Amino acid sequence: MNNGYEFYREIRKIDTKVKVCFLTASEIYNETLRVPPPGLLDGVNCFIPKPVDIDELVKKVKKELDLLLSSCRT
Repeated sequence: MNNGYEFYREIRKIDTKVKVCFLTASEIYNETLRVPPPGLLDGVNCFIPKPVDIDELVKKVKKELDLLLSSCRT
């Protein structure tokens, strides 16, 4: 695997419910992630640019975990 997109696709083949946060150091990739090609990142709502702000990281991971927990309760 050469990149995160490929890795994500492989993970989704194993478990379609897994939650993923993408981290990117490049502003170009950061812009691409804001408007990904249709179908590329279905189910991904968590994008974190580098350098990472720890408070923002914790907030985004907590949000993903909360979404996961709420979906398990229904």
